[in-house]
Amino acid sequence: MATLTDSAQPQNPRKRFKQRLLRVDPCDTLPLTLKHERIYILPTGRGIAFVFVALVMILASMNYGLNLGYALSFILVGLFASCLLSTYLNLAGLTIQSIVSEDTFAGSPIEYAVAVVDQKGKSRYSVTLAASGASDVIDVSSRQHNNAMLRVKSNQRGEHRLGRLTISSDFPLGLWRGWGYLHTPSASYVYPAPEKPAAAFPAGYIENQKAQAQSQGEREFQQLKRYQETDPLSAVAWKTVARGGGWYSKEFSSGQVANDLRLSLSATASLQGTEPKLSRLCTWILRADAMAIPYSLELHGHTQRAQLGADHKRSCLRQLAKFGSTVS
Repeated sequence: MATLTDSAQPQNPRKRFKQRLLRVDPCDTLPLTLKHERIYILPTGRGIAFVFVALVMILASMNYGLNLGYALSFILVGLFASCLLSTYLNLAGLTIQSIVSEDTFAGSPIEYAVAVVDQKGKSRYSVTLAASGASDVIDVSSRQHNNAMLRVKSNQRGEHRLGRLTISSDFPLGLWRGWGYLHTPSASYVYPAPEKPAAAFPAGYIENQKAQAQSQGEREFQQLKRYQETDPLSAVAWKTVARGGGWYSKEFSSGQVANDLRLSLSATASLQGTEPKLSRLCTWILRADAMAIPYSLELHGHTQRAQLGADHKRSCLRQLAKFGSTVS
């Protein structure tokens, strides 16, 4: 179970009180269990109306001397009090195990999967988790992991932080609402939306590819080598693959089998505005990855060398997302 250490707490008493009450800073770490000091509870609008009705019944019973009215009023008051305890117990002991998210593209929702587990051997009902305008209601089975899915809108690229997570419930009768706050540094990246329709690769790369294709016949074949992810599909020895001899690439006397794709903002000079340029770079990265073409990315002082792979693609797309320090 994680707790907020003294070193992580604000030193100013006013800030420390605000942090404990509202969890304004992302200082919590997971897993974290809801305890009594994190749970707040107040009557709902329905609960206030319930109390008002019970009060009217008591006054009417006193005025007309109705013993059955007294009995019914006291039963309702007891029910109201017992619901307070039930609502509290529905939240106490819940553990937020993890918060996992995947990067996405602008215009698509970010999905945060919040894993919730019961630690006290009892089922919980109608537990609501909400953050950044998204919410989900789940039932938590005894000693089992249950996932709540928060789909947050992402119209702007950049690093998106989930923000403060609210765990609440008004079980069983909606007379009381209990809630607690959790604030971790959970975040994901929103990439630029890919350009549609997709534009062709930079003119310089296309010209180099044509020149390489024309000179391909003039170069002397040297040997076959083991296929690598960085080798273009045009260099694959397809006849060898078809015979079941394994994956090999053709290597010519020049020792050069591919022309790396160099991506930068200067290659999008024909476009106006930063966002359209980043969208085109995003499209090129996705196409190059799908076509197994090694590519590099240069963005104002930051360069990713030419290579392939999921990690390289993620790193380049995140550089696009962070360009200009856009944070949502």
